[in-house]
Amino acid sequence: MTHHDDSSIFKIDHQIRDTTELTSPNCPVQMADAESPAHSTGWRIAKACQECRKRKIKCNGVNPCKTCQLRGTPCVYRDVIRQRKKRYQYQERLDTDRSGSNGATTTTRPDEGSAARQLSPGPSHHQAQAHAQPRRRNPSVSLNFNNSVSATHMTSPSCKVQLYYGSTSHFALMHEVYRGLVAKSQPAEVDRPQGEVEEAGAGLDMFSFRRIFFGTPTDAHEANKTLASLDSQLLFLPYELAKCFLERFLATLYNLAPMWPKEEFYYQLDQMYGQGPEVRPDKVTQSILLVAMAIGALATQHHSWGDTLYDRVKLSMHSLDDVVNLQTIQLAIIMAHYQSEQGRPNSTFLLMGTATRKAISAGLHKEAPSAGEDAAESTEERRATFWSLCFYEIWTCFHLGRPSSLSLKDVSIALPEDSFLQVLISLGKIVARSASEMYGRRHESLLQMWKIARSIIDELRGFDGLMRQALGFGLDKCAQPGSLGVRQIIATTLYYHTILLTFRPFLIFRGRWHQDMKRSSCVASTKRATEIPSWLNDACTQALSAACRTIHHLCEASACNELVRELRYHGYFLGNSSFALMYDLMHGENLAATHLPWIHAAVQGMSMMRPGDPIKSSITAIQTVLRKIHPSYEWVAPETTKSQMYDYEHTPPFHPQRHPTSASHQGQSLMAVTAPGDPAVVGTLPMLSDLQGNLLQDGIRIPSGSVGSGDDLLDFTQSDMGWDFDFSTMDLEAFFSINANLDPMAF
Repeated sequence: MTHHDDSSIFKIDHQIRDTTELTSPNCPVQMADAESPAHSTGWRIAKACQECRKRKIKCNGVNPCKTCQLRGTPCVYRDVIRQRKKRYQYQERLDTDRSGSNGATTTTRPDEGSAARQLSPGPSHHQAQAHAQPRRRNPSVSLNFNNSVSATHMTSPSCKVQLYYGSTSHFALMHEVYRGLVAKSQPAEVDRPQGEVEEAGAGLDMFSFRRIFFGTPTDAHEANKTLASLDSQLLFLPYELAKCFLERFLATLYNLAPMWPKEEFYYQLDQMYGQGPEVRPDKVTQSILLVAMAIGALATQHHSWGDTLYDRVKLSMHSLDDVVNLQTIQLAIIMAHYQSEQGRPNSTFLLMGTATRKAISAGLHKEAPSAGEDAAESTEERRATFWSLCFYEIWTCFHLGRPSSLSLKDVSIALPEDSFLQVLISLGKIVARSASEMYGRRHESLLQMWKIARSIIDELRGFDGLMRQALGFGLDKCAQPGSLGVRQIIATTLYYHTILLTFRPFLIFRGRWHQDMKRSSCVASTKRATEIPSWLNDACTQALSAACRTIHHLCEASACNELVRELRYHGYFLGNSSFALMYDLMHGENLAATHLPWIHAAVQGMSMMRPGDPIKSSITAIQTVLRKIHPSYEWVAPETTKSQMYDYEHTPPFHPQRHPTSASHQGQSLMAVTAPGDPAVVGTLPMLSDLQGNLLQDGIRIPSGSVGSGDDLLDFTQSDMGWDFDFSTMDLEAFFSINANLDPMAF
């Protein structure tokens, strides 16, 4: 080997680099290696020699290369070409690692449209192009089985509103039901809409649900209201009635946002009415108090005061749009809760986004230094405010199918002292994981989704213990009265709804499968999968059982607790659970006997609540679906229960009952609950009296060994199914090749 000093090597390197810069395919003067493999690709060659790789300089790919000729060094190439991943593959790996450490955020979602699909990893560029516009053998099966929805609404000739909701949203499930109803009247040749975001306007009109989708008010009452007119109305709100509204709020939704001590609310109320020292509350503090009173008013016969109080705050807060402090964050949070109660999910989402941005701007996600007693109280208020925001932001985004604005990996503030809020925070982290891992990434197979769902349920096992620490009882406790019962039903419904949304993709997949089999039953096929494996049925049972338990707990609690019955947001849980059951009813065989009683119980439970949206729209949508499936399925109020329907003028009298816990519950499993036909509660639950012996809700507990042995599991290939799915999203062969050694899921 020829040795050179440092200066000569430095000159040679610069000579090579200068030569490289002058050499290009468009240059009229070519070097001696112009015919080298590098010529056609602009110096992009299959591999470089070891000497150029070591010095990290360009190689022209010939043997010997230009550098080795100038240096007089051996020119050696590797025998194997290293396959480097493309940029998007590195980005997808980064997204996976990021979502693994933080369940609240992800950058790649399965419902981001066709652009993301074109970037999905594949064996070649040609396959990626094929995925962008696939040609499918079976037109009755769409590329994705859990699409998102969007719709457009003209609020006026000059104002158009465009909204999108993701695949975890109630609207996406409603659209699945709508497609199933329409498919019955369409020929098999009619294709499903291509793409991952579908237009849902027709379904919204069929179900009369457009008002909830867009969050439009029931009338144009806001147009003519002014700040002066609202102030004059507030002069006629008696102190006793205002205190009643506040007490109702503190007994209900305060449990979701305990940002102030309860004593502080009473103190500020006295200040506002001049009952205390001559110190009026500041503008933001008074606004928070007024919205709290508005929420409480919605659950009384004076519910019209709710919009009056809320509109008063809304008209006066424009000057606070750019103000960032703890109070403006609290105001946005409590306003979001009001909009949830009124059935305006998009407004809730926007307000939570405002609160989140302001919280990050104020550094609320970081611990603040504390010194002295006052500072300690301020620190606890910061913690309670941030974690109330964090939980509700995660939950709102989860049930609307939209990405969250909070990243838990950036949070370093300690947990609050409130034990029930700690329970919600724990559940929120699991919810964020479900949103990220089940819906927020592309899966190569449903087997991967099945494993993730099982892992999420394993993590949920500790929820019962946390609930016992906070409330003194777990999920198996019968409905409790008062504010304690409200906390109980909040935890219970959130828990079961998390299970429902985690397993809902399997339910939709099975429904599509049933529909495809019905359409192709008259077509001869030698290779066609006709039997659904037991493990897929078990996965669907999780979703159905969670829906039934949600209905059972809400109906039981509503019958003995007026505070629970008058929470408007519960209509969302009842409606979503009913649509999951109706979706399965549409695609299954002979399911009316098991499914209809639960759906009717949900409708009857909502009929006992105060009429108006969102309750009215939910009942109308459910009744429409039942009527279209079969006219006899529609719910008709029994004569014995018509007297219990809500009276527009007066809130029904409330006499709480304490149901003793059965001793048999002590030895039951974590998921055990009182049966619908339990004599202890049937007397107060007429809508559940027909469910005695209905074991659909018990299916949430998979018996040991239900996954089956290797001989029991079906193994299908893509051609067996006759489906053309985008395999960057789904791999049916892997989906059906379940490892028989997996432990059966047990709750």
